[in-house]
Amino acid sequence: MDVYQTVLVAAATGFFSAFGTGIAMKTDIAWIKKIVETHEARLRNLEKNY
Repeated sequence: MDVYQTVLVAAATGFFSAFGTGIAMKTDIAWIKKIVETHEARLRNLEKNY
């Protein structure tokens, strides 16, 4: 029974760790896209004024 519980806890920990990492990466990618779009808009504005 002890081995079963140990394996179950390890599997659950691994799953939630991977899930949390996936959510964090998705959030970071969305943030990076937003920053890139902002920089592109600034560049277009500078190029238009130059």
